[in-house]
Amino acid sequence: MAEPEEGTKAGLGAPEKAKGARDFCAELLARMGAEVEVEAEETADAIGISLKAREGNRIELSGTLVEAVQYLANRVANPRVEGRKWVNLSVGGFRDDAEPAVRAMAERLAGSAKKMGKVLAIAPMSARERRQIHMALMDTQGVTTRSEGEGLFRTLLIVPDGVETGEKA
Repeated sequence: MAEPEEGTKAGLGAPEKAKGARDFCAELLARMGAEVEVEAEETADAIGISLKAREGNRIELSGTLVEAVQYLANRVANPRVEGRKWVNLSVGGFRDDAEPAVRAMAERLAGSAKKMGKVLAIAPMSARERRQIHMALMDTQGVTTRSEGEGLFRTLLIVPDGVETGEKA
């Protein structure tokens, strides 16, 4: 097995997308004059890109800039709808642990989805919060999660086992 590309953690099914998204972000930010370390981490549902400003960086990694780069990285990594993996950018490193309030909400929503036997569609929320819910419920028995849609209309789905996604609550 080949070693993962430097700056990219071992992938889960789409290493070329993770590498492409990382390389695109690194090149774009470098051309803008940013001194930024760019790393990629792939999960079953998404590709996380971490941006860490190096000493001497003069480009502010503002929310607007990060959202614009994230939009473009998604277009580069996912030219077609089939096999799409969402690219999420974060500044300052990966955050694997969900905030306690988000984790508690995720567990309540998973319980409700299982009890009702229907898909729960949750919107709107930030990409970071969606990722935290995905991570919080990754090992939860009886449900899976996924995101659908684009940009502001991106929706998080909590799907009980054995239920078709057309059966939304």
